[in-house]
Amino acid sequence: MSSRIFFPLLVLALTACAVGPDYHAPQTTLPAHYQYQAGSSQPQLQRWWTVFDDAALSQLVEQALQSSPDLAQADARVRQARASLGVVDSALWPQLNAGARSGRDQFSRNSENFANIPFANPRTGFNDQRLQLDASWEIDLFGHTARSREAAAARLDSVQEQQADVALRVAAEVARNVIDYRGWVARQRNLQAQLAAARENLRLIALQRQAGEISDSELNQAASSVASLQAALPPLRTAQGAALAALSVLLDQPQSQLAATLAGERPIPATLAQAPVGLPADLLRRRPDIRQAERELAAATADIGVAVAEQYPRLVLVGSGGWDSIHAGSLTAAASRFWNVGPQLSLPLFSGGRLKNQVTAREAARDAALAAYRQKVLMALADTETALLRYQQEGQRQQAVQAGMELAELQLGLAQQRFRVGEAAHTEVLLQQQQVAQQREAWLASRQAQAENLVALFKTLGGDVR
Repeated sequence: MSSRIFFPLLVLALTACAVGPDYHAPQTTLPAHYQYQAGSSQPQLQRWWTVFDDAALSQLVEQALQSSPDLAQADARVRQARASLGVVDSALWPQLNAGARSGRDQFSRNSENFANIPFANPRTGFNDQRLQLDASWEIDLFGHTARSREAAAARLDSVQEQQADVALRVAAEVARNVIDYRGWVARQRNLQAQLAAARENLRLIALQRQAGEISDSELNQAASSVASLQAALPPLRTAQGAALAALSVLLDQPQSQLAATLAGERPIPATLAQAPVGLPADLLRRRPDIRQAERELAAATADIGVAVAEQYPRLVLVGSGGWDSIHAGSLTAAASRFWNVGPQLSLPLFSGGRLKNQVTAREAARDAALAAYRQKVLMALADTETALLRYQQEGQRQQAVQAGMELAELQLGLAQQRFRVGEAAHTEVLLQQQQVAQQREAWLASRQAQAENLVALFKTLGGDVR
């Protein structure tokens, strides 16, 4: 076989050798079912926020996915990682640089440059012009560049998964804050109705006190009830404003614009009677934070190969050429040309343990990444179990609260009937109205919490935001 064929084949064979461990995705064992799930049907996670049937909520979530400052930062990190991969890719190609020089030189007459020259040293300077091209190309004998690229590609994947995780968190935060805004508004309306009944009750009791029909204690009790209800309004207004402020940050929109979008009487978004969650194993492919941790593990494994390759020889093909002349007008003449080409081989012989410790450090980083991945899987499973339990328990609580509210409404109807026929005083009806409002407050709070729990459940399942 001729050297023209043998040498390229040899180089090709050597470049295919990448030292260090090859990456294999970790095997993870998860339970067959969630502890608190009622069934194993697959959840509808694509555009999951439409489940709430709230047009403003869906509009704001989709706007946030386009304009959120958090996502702008994540997008910039993706572009940065992609550019870093391009930098590593450039090492696969020959590097070529050009240079030019024009100057006047003067050598030292006492230097070694003229020590063995038999004629007198020149006393004046001379002009020198040079045009030069320098080229180099590292032959990736043991996979230093290949492993570096493998690590950079895995880190790009990791940053992209981080971007998906940020998008999921932004969507969940927008949905939660819209639900909270709806809840605080509805609970304020209910409290206003309760306060109106309490004030009317106080007015009637005050008239009875003037007539000497009741004691001061009953009047004071009615006044205390009005004061307590008035004191409950500011916290609800504050919470409503906080939800609006949070939305303003998430969407980069003024609060006045968001308030206009959310204007109008809208109920707290409804939830699902039974939330399908699928199987625990689905978390490995659905949750972007788990996928990110897996990609970080792949990058850490490739880093070991880079460190191992540092212990092996490195071969670089180098060459340079151009024109150099000290005579004016002769720069491009044939006699002014120069060139050199050839391989350069470097082999580390002694580094004081630096290279060995570098491998050990990378192996430790890989072990830490593996532990972080396993922890992420366990946390995802625990988060989903907790979210599912909260959703189920709050659903049961909401049913009980609703039953109590319906009974209070039934009692109110009976009191109104007795009042119409003269068998009950108006104050009895007003007190029963307050009882209904109290039960409704508990129901609204439960409905708000249940909607928040559903958002949390979609988030822990790895809801799709595409």
